[in-house]
Amino acid sequence: MAIRDTRDRFGLVSVFNHWVLVAVVLGLLVTGLLLAEVLPESARPYLVPLHKQVGLVSAVLIGWMVIWRWTQKSRPGPIEGTSKPEALARAGMHALLLIGAGVLVVSGVMMSILSGHEVSVLGLFTIPPIGEDKAQAALPHLVHEVVGWAMVAAVALHAAVGVKHHVLNKDETLTRMLGRGA
Repeated sequence: MAIRDTRDRFGLVSVFNHWVLVAVVLGLLVTGLLLAEVLPESARPYLVPLHKQVGLVSAVLIGWMVIWRWTQKSRPGPIEGTSKPEALARAGMHALLLIGAGVLVVSGVMMSILSGHEVSVLGLFTIPPIGEDKAQAALPHLVHEVVGWAMVAAVALHAAVGVKHHVLNKDETLTRMLGRGA
């Protein structure tokens, strides 16, 4: 498999980027849902710092992924026979997933620092709290919650469409992202 993307297939780096980001985002969505909906308050001191650190790792991954995409001379487009509306939906979904993940990182950091909590950035430096005002933290908290649920739906839809292409359409959409050729 080639390192770089071609018109017909994704390269090794793009495939790796995709699946690493899938694992990280799924982990963040699961821990976020556990924190918000399932676990008792006593679990927060253990899980919140991990959730924050992995969230910041996702920001680095998203930045790298965007840079990598921009550096590719060509990338696989929609598979042959894809209608214009489907191609637009494909592009829109990819943009939505990247933007949504970015919004979750920013809103999570803002929620923390406006609530009086510092944010350690991968142990390299710390963003100090700005205040300790629940009213100020309410908007980023709401954004984090709403976008988090939207991302759960978007990720589920994205995965379902990939399975649909593989099982019903029997096309190479999913196999291309598994590193196999078109």
